[in-house]
Amino acid sequence: MTISDVLRAIKKHWVVEIVLFCAVVGVVAGKTFTTIPVYTASTEVLAQRGSSLSSEDTATTGQQYSNDTSLTSLYPNLVQSDEVLQSTIDNLGLHTTTSQLRSNVSAVSSDTSSIVYVYATDSDPKQAVRIVNELVKQLKKQADTMAGTDANVSFAVIQAPVEPSSASSPNVKANLAIGIVAGLVIAMLGAIIREMLDKGVNGVADVQSIVRNPVLASVPKTHIMSDGAPAVITKPRDRAAEEIRRLTTNISFVTPKDLNQSNVIIVTSASPREGKTTISVNIAASFAEKGKSVLLIGADVRHPSLASALGLNSGIGLVSLLAGEVSAKEAIQPYWKSFLHVLPSEEQKTPSGIILGSDAMRQLIEQAAERYDYVIIDTAPMTVANDAAVFAERGGMLLLVVGQGVAQKKALREVVKEFRMSKTAIRGVVLNMVSMDNAGRSDHYYYEAHEDGPSSKKKSKSRATHSKK
Repeated sequence: MTISDVLRAIKKHWVVEIVLFCAVVGVVAGKTFTTIPVYTASTEVLAQRGSSLSSEDTATTGQQYSNDTSLTSLYPNLVQSDEVLQSTIDNLGLHTTTSQLRSNVSAVSSDTSSIVYVYATDSDPKQAVRIVNELVKQLKKQADTMAGTDANVSFAVIQAPVEPSSASSPNVKANLAIGIVAGLVIAMLGAIIREMLDKGVNGVADVQSIVRNPVLASVPKTHIMSDGAPAVITKPRDRAAEEIRRLTTNISFVTPKDLNQSNVIIVTSASPREGKTTISVNIAASFAEKGKSVLLIGADVRHPSLASALGLNSGIGLVSLLAGEVSAKEAIQPYWKSFLHVLPSEEQKTPSGIILGSDAMRQLIEQAAERYDYVIIDTAPMTVANDAAVFAERGGMLLLVVGQGVAQKKALREVVKEFRMSKTAIRGVVLNMVSMDNAGRSDHYYYEAHEDGPSSKKKSKSRATHSKK
């Protein structure tokens, strides 16, 4: 996953990010504000040991004291010993155990001097001060016992404990800052994981992250498109019809002028049921609506559906024409307008590669490209066969149909990889079956109410249901 993919995932799954961010910050804030405040008191004492000397030496030099870091290094453990802790509990009347008190007190000795730092924490700041003072007393007693009768240990308080005015825990500002940072990180990770787990294609962002080619149109998922007849015929003012017109206009924009057979449009999809035949039919009708002569060829001989979708004769067609069994006049059928012609295909058991890759097929496309303004070729899905790549190798514009909610990212990546391997350029993408809620345009702009009369419904019922591929 590249940086651009990560940024796209963050932008796409913003709802997930907000939920995760609020959840993390809420948990941290709740934990912080419900935690009982704890106060810490501390003191610094200087531990010195003096040796007992003779009377004569004492008279002349007095008692000598010296720093002894080897002894003070034992004091941190001594502070947490059962003897010191139990004595502290008894003298202060604390309602706790030595194990519980041990977790609330500590001591640290200096490596370079005999200074010992003693700490105590408690929910009551005054109690924390009392515990520190008592710990120092008990520490001196235990230190004297350890030093023996020939030595005297003296504790000089350098810094007396002061009653703390603010709690040492929890640190509200630090905790909230950590919560915000953690929330942002978890939110981004959640978006990335959500994107990685999302196997389907659910929008334009998913398409562009894989195909890297322009999305020419987003055709809505509606019964108008699932009907056999083209949308520009049944409901010319419907949103679907307008989006098809947008598609045909954009096709002319992205088609290179120097492209061989630039008027040949090859339509395919990654997998079946993404609606490529529906798009092919509607593109042909949209061009015909503009007065262009069009030949629509059903080149998916493994699963022909063009004839049934348009209510045409499926007995003869492309295969019979290529085999020389019928003439072009017999195989090609008119539809809607006199200059819109359809060449459907019959179901064929012969390997399609032999048929579609033949010289007869090549000559048919060349002749059609010279005679018609546009030639639309509806080919098999790429996961079934790479017929589209074979046609595009000779020229023409390759149009990839991606069905929202049907297409899988893995299959789409494999198809794009195959096209790149064969050096076949995808000129444009059609996002099909887009949810009406995500179409991004207001229904009030379209005048569907004027086209929903009884006659329109009757016509819609009489048409054959289109089988998507």
